[in-house]
Amino acid sequence: MSYRILFVLNAIVVFALGLVLVLVPSLILEQFGTETRVAELQLARFLGAALVTAGLLFWFAKDAADETVQKNLGMAGLVGAVLALIVTAIGISPASGIIRSNGWIALVVEVAFGLGYGFLLFLQPRMK
Repeated sequence: MSYRILFVLNAIVVFALGLVLVLVPSLILEQFGTETRVAELQLARFLGAALVTAGLLFWFAKDAADETVQKNLGMAGLVGAVLALIVTAIGISPASGIIRSNGWIALVVEVAFGLGYGFLLFLQPRMK
């Protein structure tokens, strides 16, 4: 696996999710069983705009030739995946009850990207 492949996959996933959140946030919020009041819809649009931006950044990062830049962006991807995993776990917990259904999908995606970035940053250099 290479940074390029992971950046492209990450770009596609977050850009697509962000675009849907900007255009039809209720579609995604209903899939997770969350509230779809006006405030939640607007916050979802803000999140969508941030995800579109992140997707574009990962898309343009795929062409980075400098190994230091790739590692720094990989570290940013790892930190982002871990933070997203923590926030999602809190949202899924019975105490919060924010994400009522299909939260496992977000967890799987976040774990997959976290493992991918962790592999590229820590394990792949040792394998060479």
